[in-house]
Amino acid sequence: MKNKFRKRKSMYFNRVSLLIIFYWGSSFSTSAQSLFLKKKYPSTFQNPVDIPISIIGNFGECRPNHFHSGIDIRTESKENQTVRSVANGYVSRVKIGAGEFGNAIYITHGAYTTLYAHLNKFYPELENYIRAQQYKKKNWNMDLLFLPHQFPVRKGAFIAWSGNTGSSEGPHLHFEIRDTKTEAPLNGLLFFNWKDKKAPLLKKLAIYDGAKSIYEQSPRLLRVFNSKLSRENITVHSDQVFFGITGEDFMEIATGTLGIFEMNMYVDDKPFFAWQMDNISYDITRYMNALVDYKTKKRNGPWIQLCRKLPNDKLPIYKDFSNSNGVLYLPAGTSKKIRIEIYDTRYNKSSLSFTIKSDKPASKVVGNNVFVAGVQNSFQNDKLSFVLAPDRLYDNIYFNTSIKPSNTEYSYIYKVHTPEVPIHDYFDILLVPKSPIPLSLKDKIAVVRYPYGIETAKKGIAATLINGKVKATICEFGNYKIVIDQKAPSILSTIKNNTTIGSLKQLNFVVKDETTTVKKVEAFVDGQWLRVVQKGDLFYYEIDNHFPLGSHVLTVMAYDENNNIQKISYTLTR
Repeated sequence: MKNKFRKRKSMYFNRVSLLIIFYWGSSFSTSAQSLFLKKKYPSTFQNPVDIPISIIGNFGECRPNHFHSGIDIRTESKENQTVRSVANGYVSRVKIGAGEFGNAIYITHGAYTTLYAHLNKFYPELENYIRAQQYKKKNWNMDLLFLPHQFPVRKGAFIAWSGNTGSSEGPHLHFEIRDTKTEAPLNGLLFFNWKDKKAPLLKKLAIYDGAKSIYEQSPRLLRVFNSKLSRENITVHSDQVFFGITGEDFMEIATGTLGIFEMNMYVDDKPFFAWQMDNISYDITRYMNALVDYKTKKRNGPWIQLCRKLPNDKLPIYKDFSNSNGVLYLPAGTSKKIRIEIYDTRYNKSSLSFTIKSDKPASKVVGNNVFVAGVQNSFQNDKLSFVLAPDRLYDNIYFNTSIKPSNTEYSYIYKVHTPEVPIHDYFDILLVPKSPIPLSLKDKIAVVRYPYGIETAKKGIAATLINGKVKATICEFGNYKIVIDQKAPSILSTIKNNTTIGSLKQLNFVVKDETTTVKKVEAFVDGQWLRVVQKGDLFYYEIDNHFPLGSHVLTVMAYDENNNIQKISYTLTR
């Protein structure tokens, strides 16, 4: 009985101590201490590869339109390295596709599910099952769910060979740990005891006028050297201000740089605003465009992560201690002491301190066509119209448009604001053509966005004709044009007609479309479906028993978004 009492008493004082420590750190402490409670994840997972761990990407890094959701593990620049299950569990899902993760396997371990992506092949039993399903459904793309008894695995069991499939730009293993119940990716570095004694590094400080939309200004950028600015007393010409940072993290097992785990901001030594990179679901990952200065990045600048929350940002990663979402109110003539701290997952820390002063109130911003973030916005003139749902903008903008001449028969150049402002999701736009489009062409209409900044290729999507207007579903502002798409995709191959293929392992085809995207590529031998794999523009058939011995006709067909079809046939002998 005494032991139980002592145990309960000890637990009580431990909880009280934790509360006191957290309260002190959150409200009063001027020493280095996270403004978030430390995560308590299990550290019983083994490494997913047999080779020494070396990482090239971590959770929460900024990527185009999303946060990086896992850990990228080097595979010594090789494919077909052994991949192992990090714990006991069962294969709960397999997903195969040309983009994103390519060949991916999901293994459920109770409360957590691990994901292994960009794989070449799965272990034989699973690989054979998947291929049988592909031939049964006549579809290479797969998304299959499994019950616990179908493919159980033990900790350390071989599950796949690493590869370079999907949107991978080089051989590596993308590894994630997710909450099984919510499916939200978690910060994988918090589950392993990999060595990390290297502190992150602050590189630049960005200063913004807090009275203006982030899209209606450019930041004042100051370099940081050895955790110091060239000037420690900064004057701004507004009574509202907010900040952004660029930073890098380092680890002994990472030869490159990594993303920042946590940012804490203090004003006059009191907690003011913070964010932490953990538990970000795929449903909200596009809000990465709200955490960063999207406009500066679009102008080929750095990833600037904001020390504030934009008005229509729905990320759950923030802590606001001032009810201002990170915007500092600074009456003219007053000054504040600012301290910004950044942490990695081992709570190695770097900090930057400076004083900021305002010399005058914020100037008034004047503009037309104000689009307010968080409410429905719409626009209509005699050439274009659209409606933006309330969640489409992160901050207010002054919408602008213009119609310019074009040398095409049916189109003007429709300027729909600027690509420097991100859109959270798709919306429909109606364009009035320069001249009526015949109904005979209604299935061949596409809308193309002109390249912007460092982009080199036009982006086209299939469109429809509704009451004489062209309707397209887009997710970017920019300059658009209506085109008629009657050109089929191109198919290039080194295969020659009337040849023997007995010594070949696979047949390769490069398929591209000039206006939209390649929607589908199919191959048939004597009319029977063959399994064709896609890697970017490369499509290939791995020769198997579905191609019979002897002489047969191979047919390859490619479709684009406007259902233009290219067809080629060969007589081949195996």
